[in-house]
Amino acid sequence: MANSLSKTGRVIAIAASALSLTVFASGQATQTKEKVPGTPKITTSQLKGEVTYIKGDDLIAKMIPTGEYRLFHLKPGKTATIDGKVMPLNKVKTGTVLTAHVTVTEREIVDRTVTTLKGTVWYATPTSVILTLENGTNRQYEVPQGLKFNVDGQMKEAMELKPGQQVTATKVVEAPYTEVTEDNVVTGVGPKT
Repeated sequence: MANSLSKTGRVIAIAASALSLTVFASGQATQTKEKVPGTPKITTSQLKGEVTYIKGDDLIAKMIPTGEYRLFHLKPGKTATIDGKVMPLNKVKTGTVLTAHVTVTEREIVDRTVTTLKGTVWYATPTSVILTLENGTNRQYEVPQGLKFNVDGQMKEAMELKPGQQVTATKVVEAPYTEVTEDNVVTGVGPKT
């Protein structure tokens, strides 16, 4: 008899564990997404070099003043102002001295997702809460450490919740990344004949 009770207890514990796997975002949650830009970091530089070889969209320049040779992959359609005339950069002649004014902008961006869930407390423990949602269904949610619920304007932890209380829970997920943009203006002086 004691052995059958312990098996029943294990089955109930396993069933309870399975219920606790429901994630916060399921159920009747509302979700908003936004991009939050940070302050841009802008750097400018100047490159100068003499064209020594050009084929297709690849250009080799002897850099001034270092004398090193550098390969540049040209963006299709990129133009330059050579001796006051705008022309495709991949059509410049060897011997042309090019000057590029490069501006790089780096901006930290945060993708922020806010998920809000409203319901009535049906049952609560320090690590889990069962809410009756607006459609009348009961859903169980794991409560991460530090998550607080808004109950009539007061922030409460899960262990402070009482059956029948109307609650709002908000989860914020932030995913930061860096956005880099580059702009350059190329001018030049054609070779002397």
